[in-house]
Amino acid sequence: MIKNLLGKATLCGTLLLAGTAMLSAQKNGSSELPLDPNVRTGKLENGLTYYVRHNEEPKDRASFYIVQNVGAILENDDQNGLAHFLEHMAFNGTENFPGKGVLNYLEKYGVAFGRNINAYTNVDETVYNLSNIPTSNENLLDSALLVLHDWSNYLSLEGEEIDSERGVIREEWRTRRSGGMRAYLEQSKVIYKGSKYAKRDVIGSLDVINNFDHKVIRDFYHDWYRTDLQAIIVVGDIDAEKFEQKIKEMFAHIPAVENPKERVYYDVPGNKEAIVGIITDPEVSNYKFDIFYKHKATPFKEKNLQYYRNSIIENLHSSILGNRLNELLQKGNAPFINAFGAYYNRARKMDVYHNSVTLKEDNLLGGIETFLKEIERANKHGVVATELERAKTEMLSRVEKQYKDRNKQNNDRLVRGYTRHYLVNEPAPGIEFEFEAMKKLLPGITAEEVNAFSKKWMTKENIIITFTAPEKEGVELPSEEQLLAVVDKVKKAELKPYVDKVITEPLIAETPKAGNVSKEAKLDAFEATEWTLANGAKVVVKKTDFKENEIRMQAFSTGGNSLYAVEDLASAEMAGGFIANFGLGKFDQTSLQKLLTGKSVRVAPYISELSEGFNGNSSVKDFETMLQLLHMYFVAPRFDNDAFTALKGRYKAYVANMGTDVNKAFRDSVSTTTTDHHPRTILFNTKMIESLDLETMKRVYQERFVDASDFTFVFVGNIDIAKAKPMIETYIGSIKDIDREENWKDNGVDYPEKDTYNHFSRAMETPKTTIHIDLHGDIKYTRENRIMMNVVSELLDKRYTDVIREQEGGTYGVGVRAYVDKFPREEYNLIVRFDTDPAKADKLKGIVYDEIQALFTKGIKEDDLVEAKKNFVKEYQENLRKNGYWINAINRYYRYDESVMSVEDYEKMINSISKEKVEKFAKKYFTKPGKVEVVMSPKQ
Repeated sequence: MIKNLLGKATLCGTLLLAGTAMLSAQKNGSSELPLDPNVRTGKLENGLTYYVRHNEEPKDRASFYIVQNVGAILENDDQNGLAHFLEHMAFNGTENFPGKGVLNYLEKYGVAFGRNINAYTNVDETVYNLSNIPTSNENLLDSALLVLHDWSNYLSLEGEEIDSERGVIREEWRTRRSGGMRAYLEQSKVIYKGSKYAKRDVIGSLDVINNFDHKVIRDFYHDWYRTDLQAIIVVGDIDAEKFEQKIKEMFAHIPAVENPKERVYYDVPGNKEAIVGIITDPEVSNYKFDIFYKHKATPFKEKNLQYYRNSIIENLHSSILGNRLNELLQKGNAPFINAFGAYYNRARKMDVYHNSVTLKEDNLLGGIETFLKEIERANKHGVVATELERAKTEMLSRVEKQYKDRNKQNNDRLVRGYTRHYLVNEPAPGIEFEFEAMKKLLPGITAEEVNAFSKKWMTKENIIITFTAPEKEGVELPSEEQLLAVVDKVKKAELKPYVDKVITEPLIAETPKAGNVSKEAKLDAFEATEWTLANGAKVVVKKTDFKENEIRMQAFSTGGNSLYAVEDLASAEMAGGFIANFGLGKFDQTSLQKLLTGKSVRVAPYISELSEGFNGNSSVKDFETMLQLLHMYFVAPRFDNDAFTALKGRYKAYVANMGTDVNKAFRDSVSTTTTDHHPRTILFNTKMIESLDLETMKRVYQERFVDASDFTFVFVGNIDIAKAKPMIETYIGSIKDIDREENWKDNGVDYPEKDTYNHFSRAMETPKTTIHIDLHGDIKYTRENRIMMNVVSELLDKRYTDVIREQEGGTYGVGVRAYVDKFPREEYNLIVRFDTDPAKADKLKGIVYDEIQALFTKGIKEDDLVEAKKNFVKEYQENLRKNGYWINAINRYYRYDESVMSVEDYEKMINSISKEKVEKFAKKYFTKPGKVEVVMSPKQ
């Protein structure tokens, strides 16, 4: 017998109406929220839950998930790390897919491991996914469902595969053991003191990983990975009713576990006196203060309308507090680097009100005090009605944008909502319900009610305080007593209420005098229109229906920071990011953000090595605002000395201790070695930040964005071209024209002339060797060469996964990337990078080179090539339904003279790539390429 939790799709309208009626009677806060009426859900007799929904984004694709209500929290001490180990074993043999069968089968259809096939484990849950499965092949869909079936109850867990995977897990442990991760794990022990949560870190104990008996992991699997703790979720361009029946037929026979162990939800004990933890690590790079107020989480069964309304209030408060903290950061001597305050669920049975601040080294206690005063100000005096109304407007605007895109919701986004619904009964009523809910609930939420929440959160008991810092000579860290004293001092301080200052004037006081379109052309390959305006600006507009409520924008012009001397380079590189934080015209950044409340719009300038321009996006209704912001960035950029000083000071504090991070040290070594220590290689460090100069930024910015004549502006999305044209003529056509033609400059930054080896050692807490190999040389820039280089990259990625990760157990993963550049010179480079055990480094480095040579000495595997080609075609099909792809494709057309191809032409070109063709290509470019090798090893 199957218990139906929700009936057929014909009930959708009834449920939505019932939900609306429930919202109209808000006093009944105990009312249960409906589940999204578009999803079919039920529970089989064996306890397995399922969710199935038809959805058409991406088109002709579906996502398959199995959600296990099981995580590291359920491990015994001798099983510490086995929940995560089992996640790996799901890809190492099942009843119907022995060995690497899951990956081998799916990759034949272009479903790539890592990108489309993946999983995650945390303390309370484990989730496996197969995403973007093509729906045109019924057998493939059935097989994807069969994979979930096997993951549910039929992992092989063969001894040889278990032992082989130990090495991969060890290397994942090694890769993840950064200073930041160690500090996080130590902080968790303080936050969860006295609870089992304090003992579990997911990846577990190396002693257990290296030595557990096979029976221990098999027992853990059969104890916990069972139907009453599992949900199957399938969302995509499928027949939902048909798939519901398939799930019933395929999963109903799986036996329920007899006398199952209780799935316990662990408490975190309270504490009368504050618990303080001071955590230091040699490789931590920032000073951080956190204060948590622990609260009982809402029981799963009580997540009703009142809970939903409370969640809205919590989010409103976090938004208002975040805005106040950001406002503090805009002033000349910003008291800290960044900060936030939020109420959220931290463990299954524990919520926290969490306030966190990243501090400046030279004023640790002062920064904490300033931060806590802002938190306390909000607590004592509450929020101001005007800022609450802005927060409401902003929230409603976000939900409205999602509502307008309700028919274009991404499969995996929908799955995440159903996952939380299954695991913790988090409301998932559907965006239609949520939009109606927001419209009805928000007007009734008062400032007094929001203030009451804050007072309830900031209790006198159940307080946890942590302070995290690098181990550094000459810096006196605050003691436990000093931290408690500053918290107490702020509690007693006399604080003035927050004053909400708002400029009520419009962004543009007078509508600028419009220019006009002087020439129109059709870009047939892109199904786009090109306008040349009277001021010389080119504008390209492409209408799409991929998103109902999205318009994307790019603007670009050649030149960039290549035109500036070395002494100006840092300021030129950082100018775009800084000026985006200065505001526009008479509006500083804080006033501008208040002015844009409720608008879904973003415009950001950039200056890169060879070009400058803007990136932006907006909702359909805010398209004109996006154009206004773009116009202002040309005609009225703001150069705010206070904001510059504040941001520079924050950056300086942020980079002050980055040298303690071994990964940063390695990246810097790669940068300087691959550019042959060219003086234009600017590293992101204290010296670079100190060299930043506002006047230089102003000069560079004004020179780069002095006119529109050499810019190309591209708009892609659900744009009404007839309505857009006069707005574009007004806001872009009115920008002045000095009719200049510029190009970038080749400053001779290039690889070393000879093969270069930079091997160095460094003190590190967790010994590892990091290897970076960069092979490079001259190549003609063509679409075919670019694709062929990507084919080589894919084939090597596959080989390194098989040999270095799986056979040798030598690394968590080998990163392989390939590029073919046209500017400033035509060249390619192939980059291979990975972490490993120092004892294995030389052997694995040798395998990297051997596999590259084997591409043409031994030849490639036909099956590997077929998989790579299938993946390329599949990804191309998906890309053609993304606004982001088209806007970049149009960019490439103007900058690289590269048009777009139809799926049919692209598939034909990919299918023409033969084994012999790849081998010939590899031989040509990798027989004797240029080489840069950087290796960082631990000091003995």
